[in-house]
Amino acid sequence: MMAIDSHRPAVQDKGLRSRGSERLRKLTASATELFLEHGYEATSMDMLIQKVGGSRRNIYDRFGGKEGLFFAVIAEECRKLAGPLESLTLEDGCVRQTLMKFGTEILHIIKQPRVLELHRLMIAEGKRFPELSRTIWSAGHHNAKAVLAAWIQRQQELGQLRLTLDPSGLAYAFIHMVTGEAQLQLLSGGPCTTQEQDSSTTALAVSLFLAASQETDHA
Repeated sequence: MMAIDSHRPAVQDKGLRSRGSERLRKLTASATELFLEHGYEATSMDMLIQKVGGSRRNIYDRFGGKEGLFFAVIAEECRKLAGPLESLTLEDGCVRQTLMKFGTEILHIIKQPRVLELHRLMIAEGKRFPELSRTIWSAGHHNAKAVLAAWIQRQQELGQLRLTLDPSGLAYAFIHMVTGEAQLQLLSGGPCTTQEQDSSTTALAVSLFLAASQETDHA
């Protein structure tokens, strides 16, 4: 089984001439769209070649075949997903306001069409490519949890939150409370939640989080 290294550029055009670089970009862009829309099995090499041009030999020389191309483009999408989550900045100010802002941003991210496509692919191809599913999960929920857990631990050290609770567990619980219903609804083909619904969900999650994690309300 091929492993995905989400920390190393998966699609490189170094050393290629201008025309070759452009063809590589078109190939990977088209492959990404086809894989996300149809999945791995239903996307054939012929579909890729018909859409972009070139030959099977070019794909095999560059990626080792369809599986290598699949892993390369999905790893690139995972890096794009991880970026906004890794760059989230949580302030040491009002705990309630910070949690509201974090919850709002997380909901905005998980409702993006590209993110939903990645999670659908994770579900559809998880048995065939377990490493791929773990990479998608790590890029999304794991990164969000790591950012929030670090902030929770800092608030515990500052005396804002109880020290007896596990920061990672608190982070997981909060993110699940905020995103669980909206994500399940969207992944199962339901309508997108409204801004009012998202605000209500986030506010409830914050209140429950604070009730469990504070001796008194410091927010």
